[in-house]
Amino acid sequence: MLGELEDLIEARLKELCKTLQRLKVESYGGELSDPELLSGLLNRCPAVLVMVPKAVFNRKSQARYSVPITFRLVIATRNARSERNTRRGGTSSDIGSYALWEACMHQLVDWQPWEGRAAIRPTELSNLINGKFASDHLSVLGQSFVIELDWEKPAQALPELLGIDMQYHTPSGNPEPVATDTIELRDV
Repeated sequence: MLGELEDLIEARLKELCKTLQRLKVESYGGELSDPELLSGLLNRCPAVLVMVPKAVFNRKSQARYSVPITFRLVIATRNARSERNTRRGGTSSDIGSYALWEACMHQLVDWQPWEGRAAIRPTELSNLINGKFASDHLSVLGQSFVIELDWEKPAQALPELLGIDMQYHTPSGNPEPVATDTIELRDV
């Protein structure tokens, strides 16, 4: 369920690449917590990274749960001119983080990844980074969303029974079998 949701969100956001050819839409891999990965993020800007950080299970019945799933977009832009241009955009070819945020909101707010199920709602916007990194200015926004889905406990998958192995021990305390039988189950 979580992997499928992440794939659907990424596919929906990749529709923005038709008008923003340089845009990278990928899953989040810890870029903000590792300086080496952060420099790689700079090279991919503008970028929208998707992460699914939280799911809470609320029991509805014996095997059914309501699951509000929170996911976050990490929206990153860079600009060599100024930190203001990272947010507002510089030239017509440079998109700022605010405009990229609006485009993502347009794609996801009230969108239903699965027909007949819940729609996505926005929850919180936060400014994660706004400043200079190496020779470029970087703006990173974090936009959180929630979607409430139903989940049913899966039935335990049992392996297919192919046969029966029997081991005979004499005397009963002997750890080594003295004889064995194998009965194969076949379609008759």
